[in-house]
Amino acid sequence: MRPSIEIRTARRFWVIGGLVAALALTGCSSPLDVSAAERAVAATCEALEPLPGVSTASCVVDDGGFDAGIRRRTAVELEDGATAEQARTLVAAWLSSEPGGAEEYAIQGSRATPLQVTVSGRSEASFSVTPGAPAPSVAFVQEWLGRATRGVPIVASAADTQRISIAQDGLSPAEQAALLDEFGMRTRSDGLVLEIGSGSSATNGASSVEAPVPATLYEALGQLETVYRTLSNDDPAHELAFTMDANPGRSPMLRLRVPTDLVPAGAPGQPVTRTPGWPTIRAILEAAAPGGAEYGLTIAGRPGDDVGGISTSGCAPDVPGPRPRYDDELQAEWAIIHDVPAVGACE
Repeated sequence: MRPSIEIRTARRFWVIGGLVAALALTGCSSPLDVSAAERAVAATCEALEPLPGVSTASCVVDDGGFDAGIRRRTAVELEDGATAEQARTLVAAWLSSEPGGAEEYAIQGSRATPLQVTVSGRSEASFSVTPGAPAPSVAFVQEWLGRATRGVPIVASAADTQRISIAQDGLSPAEQAALLDEFGMRTRSDGLVLEIGSGSSATNGASSVEAPVPATLYEALGQLETVYRTLSNDDPAHELAFTMDANPGRSPMLRLRVPTDLVPAGAPGQPVTRTPGWPTIRAILEAAAPGGAEYGLTIAGRPGDDVGGISTSGCAPDVPGPRPRYDDELQAEWAIIHDVPAVGACE
């Protein structure tokens, strides 16, 4: 006698539930999804490897185990001497390919990770493209490739926003201004974000600048260049660092990391003008002259020690992070030095 429909249905659920539980316990993805992903990456490499300028192409499936999902990774190494047109054709081919990067989840059960492009013999340069992103222009690819082939440590990415990172630390305000000019950050309208510095430590921070930048930013960098060079003469531990954060929506925020020995902490409650670090602080405040560029400036000592900040608009900025050592005092002293009124806190 055959079991009733209810019993047969229950048994089916038990079998299906057992398979799901087994997959969960072993941390494996669906074999069907893995197979589909493997076919997709094979098709991707078959399409990319014959393209001009391609040295090698690696297309692999990464089954990350329980809850990690299946990722399809594509990495291409360009030949030394490949052109920007060839690199751009490669990127466009990957973006238009369903198995490649047409969209993140074009292949059911797995996702495409950003395409990684490198140049043969240039390990410090890479170009990444997010699935579904607009194809970058030849000019943007050339901005990356031209420098990569010269050995510049440059990383570019194309997604909703285009970014270029130059991992060079210890650049002065004027040297960073020169990089802004090199990339045409005053006039370009594509919203490029240029990052300068590795961001690897408290000293090696990174600047972030979004185009277009106001001409007044260059004026601000010029004001700080002289005092930066003076401070660099008394920096045996190489602590001096300058970074900036600028975008079209607000005034630039600049940050000067000063050698620890030049801004030692005074006694609790001691006015800043009576501390041993006052000559250094005063020189920085004098350099930040009003009447032109409006920007915020933070002065920092050792990691975690924000000395304080000023704004050339005359208001005291809200310095992010721990409470500054001198809070509103620096803005008041800046106003005295430049004979301008202090207008309270910035909005």
